Amino acid sequence: MKKIKLWMIGLIGMAALSSCGKDEVESPDNTVPDTAKKAGTNWVPARAKLLRDTSYTYSKVIPVKNVNGVWIYDKANSETQQGKGYVYYDEKFKVVYMVDWPGIAGNASQGAAGFKPFLFNFEKRFNITEEQANAGVAWDIKFYDIYTAYIIANQAGATGDQGKLRVYRSSFDELDEALNQDMLRSSVEIEMDDFAPIDGWGRYRLTDHILHPYDRTIVFRLRNGKYVKFQLMNLYRSNPTVVKDKYEFEAPYYNFKYYIQDTPNSRTLKTR
Repeated sequence: MKKIKLWMIGLIGMAALSSCGKDEVESPDNTVPDTAKKAGTNWVPARAKLLRDTSYTYSKVIPVKNVNGVWIYDKANSETQQGKGYVYYDEKFKVVYMVDWPGIAGNASQGAAGFKPFLFNFEKRFNITEEQANAGVAWDIKFYDIYTAYIIANQAGATGDQGKLRVYRSSFDELDEALNQDMLRSSVEIEMDDFAPIDGWGRYRLTDHILHPYDRTIVFRLRNGKYVKFQLMNLYRSNPTVVKDKYEFEAPYYNFKYYIQDTPNSRTLKTR
């Protein structure tokens, strides 16, 4: 009789364990969507890992109200502040994020000659100097001209449509694949006209001298045949969504993201 009781207790225990296991498998997934952003940004996912950073000082214009209660931004009323730039990497979708990375301040009175290019290597995830480029260090794109008007692809030694680009009127994550067509353009510039003949990466008007990046994606085909999906988020520090005055935010500070397709000639660019 004692053996029968022990057997029944064991059977009931096994049934209970089986019931628990079944509940665990069939229970609904209550995972919170992974939409949190990295502290200090409004666009970098919190899951992204820090690869490197840099410290710098910058001049911040402090606005004052005039007699009519309007905020006035005057460069004469500035103070020196400390800032940091970051490079993050999202392992989930293999996207690199450049955040508030310092560019080189130029002199607009000298035109294009007053601005030094900002050279960048996608695979190294870093920018290089002109001296390094002259010494043979590879670069893939450069930001150049007055107010960083142009983004230019490196075509040195390229064949076919390598070292060229295409602009897509779609958001970064919405673009899953590059078109099966040859690239034709070697550069993309900011639009200065209301009806620009070709698509640019943003708009700039001489009436207010304020930069407005577009929600567009640029696809580069590198000289090694790899495709890169790229979006320039902003050239203002902190990637502001609204800019009211040309001196409200500091520039140029690079905010962009990109994805490299590691397989040469593959047009797959999915990041979602």
